[in-house]
Amino acid sequence: MSHLPICSFTHLLIYPFVCLLAACGPLTAAPTPAPPAAHEDLLRHYAPVIHQGAASDQDFLTAADFDGNRVGNDNWQHQPTGDLSAYVYGSLIETESHWFLFYALFHPRDYTPEPCAESGGCHENDMESLQVIVAKDGTPFGRPIALETLAHSHIYLYRLDRSLRGGALPVKGWAALDEGHPIVWVETYGHGIYGRRLRLGPSVVTYRPGDVAQLPAGLDEEAVSYRLLSIYETLWPYRAEMGPGRFFDKPFSYRGQVLAAAFDGDDWGQDKANTPWGYDQETGDVLSRGDWFLDPAKAFAYHAAPTGTFSTRYLYNPYLADLP
Repeated sequence: MSHLPICSFTHLLIYPFVCLLAACGPLTAAPTPAPPAAHEDLLRHYAPVIHQGAASDQDFLTAADFDGNRVGNDNWQHQPTGDLSAYVYGSLIETESHWFLFYALFHPRDYTPEPCAESGGCHENDMESLQVIVAKDGTPFGRPIALETLAHSHIYLYRLDRSLRGGALPVKGWAALDEGHPIVWVETYGHGIYGRRLRLGPSVVTYRPGDVAQLPAGLDEEAVSYRLLSIYETLWPYRAEMGPGRFFDKPFSYRGQVLAAAFDGDDWGQDKANTPWGYDQETGDVLSRGDWFLDPAKAFAYHAAPTGTFSTRYLYNPYLADLP
């Protein structure tokens, strides 16, 4: 009986693997995940495009100190003469698995088409807000999965990813993006925010994130630039300024700490406009006033019952860190 030489036998064993490598190409290591973007870049990347209904300059969004002071109960009087250049307040909180990007829109007046004395629907100061929830996926800016918007007494949940199913809040539909920026529609007069198209009127001002705080030239403007302001740097440091003639009012207890639920205001009602950390909408029996902003992972877990990897352990939450 003849035998193959050892070298020939080895050749027969190795040859198929050589052919396989030749067909598939050289083996390469898995790509290294890109480092996440800086918090400021994330806030700018997901800053919303805002379609604001407008009947007058009372619908122009601006900063809470548009009149040059941190007094809440003179804003109704100062609205006609104050600086109505466009600002939006922003904040980012980070867990092991997600980023929570919060944006707040301030108007000095919430008003009605009818005279306020007749309508009963006006009040001094108005702050409505929205939140974009982004899942970390190894790319610098992650994958946006949900948009939440506040309109008066309700928070509405919109889908930015098929994985979102909804929890305590039903999903209202798909939100839209404009070059990566969520699009929102803001009511004329009352300024409620929605993630689906509204019939706005009589005019519309469209605000887009930029480096300059522009003042709309009129009521029909398609590209007014707004600047982002840090909630942590511009509003949060003054959270203890509460009482008549101060910035904030309507104290409440949050985990043993006294915070302001509203901006101080006395025209057409007392202290009607919530601070970012003062919302108590859609809390059910699980959440507390303030959780939507201060503990967004807990709030989103309740609102949306997210699937897949979802951590409530914070890597960056300066607000809770400031509360002993």
